[in-house]
Amino acid sequence: MTEYPYPPQAYANGYPPPSRTATTTATAPAPYPAPPSTAASSNGTAAKRQRNQPVDWNEYFGGKPPKEIIVIDDDDEDEAPATNQTNQTYHNPPVASASTSQQHMDKRRKTTNYDAAYHHAEYSNTHTPYYDAASTDQNPTSYKTSAATSLASQPSASAYAEDAATGQKRKRTTRQGAADQKKREVNARPDPFAEYVPPPKPPLKAKDVFVPLVPDRTAKRDQKVDDDDGHYIVHDHADLTERYSIVKLLGQGTFGKVVQAYDRRRNADVAIKIIRSVQKYRDASRIELRVLSTLACNDKHNRNKCIHLRDTFDFRNHICIVTDLLGQSVFDFLKSNSFVPFPSTHIQQFARQLFTSVAFLHDLNLIHTDLKPENILLVQNHYQTFTYNRNIPSSSNTNPRSAKFRRVLLDPEIRLIDFGSATFDDEYHSSVVSTRHYRAPEIILNLGWSFPCDIWSIGCILVEFFTGDALFQTHDNLEHLAMMEAVCNTPIDKALVRLVTAGRGSNKNSAAAYFRRQILDYPQSDTPRSSRKFVKAMKPLHEIIPAHNEFNRQFLDLLKKIFVYDPKKRITAHQALQHEWFKEHYEDDGTEAEKIKIERQRAARLDAQQRSQQPEPQVGQVNR
Repeated sequence: MTEYPYPPQAYANGYPPPSRTATTTATAPAPYPAPPSTAASSNGTAAKRQRNQPVDWNEYFGGKPPKEIIVIDDDDEDEAPATNQTNQTYHNPPVASASTSQQHMDKRRKTTNYDAAYHHAEYSNTHTPYYDAASTDQNPTSYKTSAATSLASQPSASAYAEDAATGQKRKRTTRQGAADQKKREVNARPDPFAEYVPPPKPPLKAKDVFVPLVPDRTAKRDQKVDDDDGHYIVHDHADLTERYSIVKLLGQGTFGKVVQAYDRRRNADVAIKIIRSVQKYRDASRIELRVLSTLACNDKHNRNKCIHLRDTFDFRNHICIVTDLLGQSVFDFLKSNSFVPFPSTHIQQFARQLFTSVAFLHDLNLIHTDLKPENILLVQNHYQTFTYNRNIPSSSNTNPRSAKFRRVLLDPEIRLIDFGSATFDDEYHSSVVSTRHYRAPEIILNLGWSFPCDIWSIGCILVEFFTGDALFQTHDNLEHLAMMEAVCNTPIDKALVRLVTAGRGSNKNSAAAYFRRQILDYPQSDTPRSSRKFVKAMKPLHEIIPAHNEFNRQFLDLLKKIFVYDPKKRITAHQALQHEWFKEHYEDDGTEAEKIKIERQRAARLDAQQRSQQPEPQVGQVNR
């Protein structure tokens, strides 16, 4: 994991203070006056001959020449003086001005039980200068501009001074050369998400985790610590045992609450999941603890991007699960960005990390069962605002949207969280799993589920990253299946339909009611008109992801291997990691944001070196 060079308190949202990025006007320096004997002639050749003649220094210095004169002989052609001016003004407009309906903003999405409001306070850009950054996405609808992509992507003089040797002739550096150099720097960096490291064989399976009971030494008589539903009553700055102090509430769900707390022993902020004091939730939390312990003992260095257990205890009849405090969820970032989609390169990096995490889980014989953007946390929230100015891709022909700007993450590193529903494949399986929008067809059809249901969920997530919208926005099984047929552009496999409709009597599958003569019975007589209209407006996959370049063609090919009805024929996480799409290179806002991050890290290192080289003031000395 690469650590961001700036602490949050240093620069809001990782940007330098306004004094470092003020409006500047760059002009060519005024030329030095020429000696009298070398005054410019109207004839260029004559002027050159004059420059080659010896100079009368006695006359030049008014009869009082110095004892020593150093003459620099330069045979190179003179550079043309710079005549153009650069007047860059940084605005502070709304981050993402997306024209959209209220219906889109209030999407029919259930909030997660482990809603990752579980994050640092979002960095405000209220007082942050807006970098007038043009989008570099290679898309026919991209906004075209001659402006530099961002201030941070322009070459700085210090970038070349550090490479110059004393006595060498200074080389001319062009902006294109600087851009090429930065591209080489990005490409030369090792991809931190490139390689999957499997667990040891056989993998370790943790036993039940011991949860120590922490006595309440501050309890007061008649003090109420729970509400009527068994949720812990959270008070800011209150102690949660002698070790932890609550900072604030981050989120709440059916399982309990998540708080940000300060760990006095580690001198660090953490996230604590406080389980409801209801027995069934306490029992479920012990399964989650066993899963978290299994993850940690098989991946001590956390190369596979899953949240790790740091501590657990039982306090006031509430089991508490302590983990690292990370950034906001990917869904929360999308929401704050007006649901403007991610750059293609970031989708690729998210996908590689997700498939890595899920391959790791599957190798441990674990199924997550609840993959969704709410359960994917960012390690860093820092972003750069870019010009977008285009129509937003959509999975439907209704409600077209557009946006002028979008926020682009500087670091797309993520962590997978919420293992409260995770299941060992050789243990009990509940009949229904997964949040509705990300639920695989075999679950809806009551055909049983296993590892492939996680892969289907990843496919839904990746399309959502591409469009900004959940792919299957529905709460009805029949409508959901109809939407799947529209997106996959093919009916559900006959073999699966026969399995669904084969049962009789008490063994009859309730999903058989969705079919008539081996074909999905949609629409039915009582199907609302709004449902018919919505399903009819759904685009097939090849229209959602237009294959106008090789990057998109490979992305579409991977998605087609994911959206396969038969779970036995669906691509696995290991196979997905070997797909050609992950070998594709693409230039867009994501790569530009990466360059900005590298430049800031380099500037931070130089600044740290300069600070370390400054002599410390002596006692009694005043620095002015």
